[in-house]
Amino acid sequence: TMQTGHIKFQLNQLCWTIVVLMLTVGQIKYIMHNVYNGLFWFALPILLVVTNDIMAYFSGMTCGRKFIHRPFITFSPNKTWEGFIGGGICTMFTGWYLSRFLAQFTWMTCPTNQFTFYPEPLECELDPIFHQSYNIFPPQIFELLPHALVRMIPRIVEVCAVDGDTDHLTACVSGEVSHTHHHFELIMKDVYPVQIHALALALFASLVAPFGGFLASAIKRAYGIKDFDSIIPGHGGVMDRTDCQFLMALCTWVHYNTFVKMATVSVPKMIYMYKMLSQSEQMEFLEKIKNLS
Repeated sequence: TMQTGHIKFQLNQLCWTIVVLMLTVGQIKYIMHNVYNGLFWFALPILLVVTNDIMAYFSGMTCGRKFIHRPFITFSPNKTWEGFIGGGICTMFTGWYLSRFLAQFTWMTCPTNQFTFYPEPLECELDPIFHQSYNIFPPQIFELLPHALVRMIPRIVEVCAVDGDTDHLTACVSGEVSHTHHHFELIMKDVYPVQIHALALALFASLVAPFGGFLASAIKRAYGIKDFDSIIPGHGGVMDRTDCQFLMALCTWVHYNTFVKMATVSVPKMIYMYKMLSQSEQMEFLEKIKNLS
C-alpha cells in the first residue's frame, strides 16, 4: 500500500520475502536438477556438508583454542579455527573415498527423467567419470604450492632436467648436481575421475558452505533467538540442521553443468520433449527424422 509511516516496515518485509524465496524455492529447484542428473549429485553434497558439520564440532570440542586463540566468528563464539580446519580436512578425505564407494552403484550414477512411487532398477551407459581410469594431474597445479609441501604428496615424482637440457628429462636423484628441477608429475591409476570432482565439492563444502550456517546464526542473533524452531529436542528445527545446505545445491548444479555435463541434449530428454508435443507435431517430427536418414 506504500502508506506513509509504514514504508520502512513494508520494504523490510519485502526484502525478507525475497531472501526466503531465494534460500528455499531457489535451492529446491537446483536440488531437483541434481536428483535427475543422478542421485550421486544429490547424496554426495549433502553427506559432505553433514560430515563437515559433524567433524567441525568434534574438532572444535577436542582441539578448540588450543593452537589458535584468535576468535573465528564474533557473533558465534563457540566456533573455532581448529573446528573449521579440522572439519575441512576430514571432509576432503570423506569426499575422496565416499565418491569412490557411491560410484559403484547404478542407482547413484544413472540419470533419469521419471518419478515413480515404485522405482525399478536403473540401467544406463555410465558417464566416463564413473569408470576407473589413468589420471595425470597437470604439473602447473603443483607449481602454485611450496616444493617442500608438494614432495610430501604420495606418489609424486619430481622430474629434473639433466645439465639444464629440457629435452633430457629424468626423475630427480637427491644430491645429483647435474639435476635441476623442471616439474612435478602425479600419475594415479585405478582412480575414478569423479573422485577428483568430489574433492572440488568437498573443498566448497569446507570453505564456503559453512557460511550458510554463519548467516543463519547471524539472523538468529539479530532477533535474539537460539533456534528457528524446536521440533528436534536440543537441536532446534529442520532449518537449524540444514542451514549449511543453502549454497551446496547451487554449487553442485553449477559444477555439474560446467565441468561434467558434456552435452545439453540426451536421448531421454529428447523422448521427454517428444511426448510433450501434440499428435500433429509428433507426426511432423517423425517425418523430419525420416528425411534426415
